[in-house]
Amino acid sequence: MKKNILVWQLLTLVAMLAPSLYLLFVWPQLPAQVPTHFDSAGQPNDYIGRDHMWLLMLGAPLAVAFFFTVLPYLDPKRRLDSSSINFQKLRLAMVAMLGGLLAYGMYIGMHPGTTGRGITVLLGLFLAFMGNYLTTVQPNYFVGIRTPWTLESPTVWARTHRIGGMVFCLVGVLLVGLALVVPARQMNIVLVGLILLTTAFCYGYSYFVFRQEEQRRNVA
Repeated sequence: MKKNILVWQLLTLVAMLAPSLYLLFVWPQLPAQVPTHFDSAGQPNDYIGRDHMWLLMLGAPLAVAFFFTVLPYLDPKRRLDSSSINFQKLRLAMVAMLGGLLAYGMYIGMHPGTTGRGITVLLGLFLAFMGNYLTTVQPNYFVGIRTPWTLESPTVWARTHRIGGMVFCLVGVLLVGLALVVPARQMNIVLVGLILLTTAFCYGYSYFVFRQEEQRRNVA
């Protein structure tokens, strides 16, 4: 088991360092001010100084990795098992997702006119992975579909995460496909709409399951 965990820890380390290695590779091409945010038309509207990119590229992934390292110890009921392969995969996915967004954002900043399709694809893949993870996550206070009803009942938690995880997977795959065909400006609206609908469904479904379980207890 420890050997398997070590593999995922090493992969997380690689994901942490990858944005900095990319920054080192493109350093000679960077302008004095690097765009970090873009409007709906793809035009840069916020910048960061070139010398500050090191702090962003290394510091942000490191902070996320550290947060997920200490997170299991903050759970009062210790339901998050840091020694499990699933949790190690989750930490890797969070670090890799952030690193990928940072690196791709810098690439867009250096190549004006590049669309943000890659970012949407990354988000779609991340949602698909999270959906797969949610189907197996145990009740806890930090990771998962945390509503008043899932936190109240392990049964509601399990049923909500089984269906909600599938929905997250489907939405993630759908986003990847749509990102390749829908214009970038319209894709922003589609992205926000799908995320809001997915969140609303999971929230509403957890209440529906809770009511079902409550009715069963009353009948019994």
